[in-house]
Amino acid sequence: MITPADPAFMELATPYALHAMPQAESDEIDRMLAEAPELIARAFADEVRAVREVAARLSASTAVEPPEQVRVRLLAAIGKETTAPLPAVVTELPRRNWRSTILSAAAALIVGLVVVGVGWAIRPDPKPTTAEQIFAAKDVRTVSGEIPTGGTATVVFSRERNAAVLVMNNVAPPESGTVYQMWLVGADGAHSAGTMDAGAVSPSTTAVLPDIANSRALAFTVEPGSGSSRPTTPVFAELPLV
Repeated sequence: MITPADPAFMELATPYALHAMPQAESDEIDRMLAEAPELIARAFADEVRAVREVAARLSASTAVEPPEQVRVRLLAAIGKETTAPLPAVVTELPRRNWRSTILSAAAALIVGLVVVGVGWAIRPDPKPTTAEQIFAAKDVRTVSGEIPTGGTATVVFSRERNAAVLVMNNVAPPESGTVYQMWLVGADGAHSAGTMDAGAVSPSTTAVLPDIANSRALAFTVEPGSGSSRPTTPVFAELPLV
């Protein structure tokens, strides 16, 4: 078992946050955190909180109403006068390593499965979304930082999936006539990763960033109009993608 002194210990924050590891391993992490130096315990807690905020935000933004046939089936089941037990909808799964269970845990949190009545679950699309793939990746990482003007930004990213999910919480929107522009910064300079105007920035804002390639940081600037081809103002926030 990895110890808090091991740099790889922080990588356990994602499966821990998504409840994607056996209970015994989760309990062992709790024990180690209780005995770990305050700085390590606080950093681990921040990482866990950031992952759960991202998952909650994505779950809320992708939840869907169940199809009409589910309602019909429920009413039919309720109307039947029978003592026969309803079909079981939960089966016991074999114990697996957290690396192999993370996809199912992330999918439940991110996609927002709609469970109705006695337990019918509807998933909108069997194909994993980009966000699901990021959370399921073996090399998934989470980085968080404060925005100088207020609020926080969190990036969950995977080199394996060549993509990232950005979540900004309680960040003030840009002034009229300007946008926040995101830049993927690499050895060859800064490349635009998209813009956010005042209408796109809410108390909790989510964006998927594809093609992170070998970028070593995600930077933010304020740009005039609808954005610029290259940064024209100083970077006001930056998150390392390491």
